[in-house]
Amino acid sequence: MDMLTGIRLFTEVVRANSFAAAGRRLGMVPSSVSRQINALEEALGARLLNRSTRKLSLTEAGQLYYEQATRILSELEDANLIIAQYTDSPRGTLRISAPAAFGRLHVTPALSEFLRHYPEVRVDLMATDQRINMVEAGIDAALRSGPLENSSLVARKLASNRYLLCASPTYLEHCGQPHTPQDLAYLSRPGRLYGLR
Repeated sequence: MDMLTGIRLFTEVVRANSFAAAGRRLGMVPSSVSRQINALEEALGARLLNRSTRKLSLTEAGQLYYEQATRILSELEDANLIIAQYTDSPRGTLRISAPAAFGRLHVTPALSEFLRHYPEVRVDLMATDQRINMVEAGIDAALRSGPLENSSLVARKLASNRYLLCASPTYLEHCGQPHTPQDLAYLSRPGRLYGLR
């Protein structure tokens, strides 16, 4: 049995003081309402309602249960309204982590338009080249480049990233032109950078 449905049905029966009236309000036949209340009582191990052919009344346990159930259902309704406000219009703090250069060149310029569309959102941008643990740091979204590590996080490819190898004319003049990756390791050793041979 769905406990929450049973609780809602129980409170409706108490308000209507009748299985039939509660059933009419909820579009259920009285026998179905009665079965649900019986299942709730069985699940709780306590009788909630005294039944007679003419009237219903709450047992002592039923009275206590009704008071707590109506309070809980009211708080649940309040919680649903709060979440509905969030789904209507985003609000709150969005914590983003991005590589420093990428964040400066691409994320920061996009934030002004984002915040214009969603003025109730506050963005905290953490620009760092370190790989941080998103959960421990409380990060909502992170931009990363490179291979995806095994993770339970959800990842989406946003764009391709090309790497270019560049050298200044002075470097090439002093150190020569590398032809293999191993040449770079040799040419960038201390003493080689400035052409000291």
